[in-house]
Amino acid sequence: MKPFWDLLPRHIEQVATTGVIRKLRARLQRRKIVPPEVQSSRPRRLYVDLAVISRHDAGTGIQRVVRALALALREEGAGEWDIRFVAADRRRPYHGIAWPDAGVIVDPAEMEGRPGDLLIGLDFSLDTIRRYRRQLTQFRRDGGRLWFLIFDLLPVERSDWFSPNNVLRYKAWLDTLVGLAEGFLCISEQTERDLRRVLAARYGLTAGYRTTVVAMGHDIRESLHNPSLATDAADCARFDMSLPFSLMVGTLEPRKGHADILAAFSALWRQGADDRLVLVGRLGWNVEDLRDAIRTHPEHGGKLFWFDDVDDLELERIYKACYGVIIASHAEGFGLPLIEALGHDKPVLARDLPIFRVHEALGLHYFPAGANADELGACIRQWAEQAQAGRIKVARPSASWKASAQGLLSAIA
Repeated sequence: MKPFWDLLPRHIEQVATTGVIRKLRARLQRRKIVPPEVQSSRPRRLYVDLAVISRHDAGTGIQRVVRALALALREEGAGEWDIRFVAADRRRPYHGIAWPDAGVIVDPAEMEGRPGDLLIGLDFSLDTIRRYRRQLTQFRRDGGRLWFLIFDLLPVERSDWFSPNNVLRYKAWLDTLVGLAEGFLCISEQTERDLRRVLAARYGLTAGYRTTVVAMGHDIRESLHNPSLATDAADCARFDMSLPFSLMVGTLEPRKGHADILAAFSALWRQGADDRLVLVGRLGWNVEDLRDAIRTHPEHGGKLFWFDDVDDLELERIYKACYGVIIASHAEGFGLPLIEALGHDKPVLARDLPIFRVHEALGLHYFPAGANADELGACIRQWAEQAQAGRIKVARPSASWKASAQGLLSAIA
């Protein structure tokens, strides 16, 4: 019941607030933003929000991005910035934390701003950003600056794909950002366009803020806390990786398209095909029927596998062992598994969407966005044969997480 009561004021606010009031409020809030003053002689402090991942790292794609960027910022920003990781919870506003090594001694004082300081909302901190709006507002009034990482705008534009609570949390989070942010870091040009469209339509904002695109890296090892501990010695495999299989990576949720791929493979299996499908991703929302269909499927444990607790090193081994990766999302802000697959030199079969077409030169193959099970099965069969025969040439992406951090630091400077 706690989430219900916590979100009740936000629900009332969203229902009661008209578009006109929302736009007026956004303008009034932004007028209170104090322009940055000339930097003092003291080192600039770069605060990095890790409120979610420092408490619970679920190993999702978003958290791989947050972890990789935070680690890269620590290295690339040293010297130019005084890097400080911060977090907040129900009991304490934003304060210094020891991350990723909990044994490091850090100043646990509450975060305060001064001219030249900057906070990057790197983590997807839907609740803490909203809960500690006053602290962030004061940070700005004291001369600090605020930038936030934006993954996508789907909870606003396609709320039917998400749980009502998450839609409500997202909208309240975005309402807060609009009144505070100097700028937004977008994970793709598509996300940047979507953000500008939503800010104009929902809040009437067409100027007065900055956006920049931060290129995403692909190397999973660059997101590990201690890469020197990573070895290629495989643990006991949970399935036979020596036999060919295609792979899907991502949380099981409606927009990811797992149900379409399962239907296509089921059609192939009924025809006697030996193709194997491995799903890696945690259980999401509104997919109870899909969960049951997977677990009770006649091929489950034989040609169909689903693992919901795979860590990064095991995921990397699965990437290396597969013959290709299928991306079936109906919409994405970026699509991290796509770039991770190409980083492992693996062919990719993707739904034919504009967000995926930007990678066409890297060797992607596509299936029609509205393909039925039989049509999709035929596409999978043809692609799988070519992939296993080595007839699909792919190009590894050039971006690294180091370069991503450098681009981010350049943007906020």
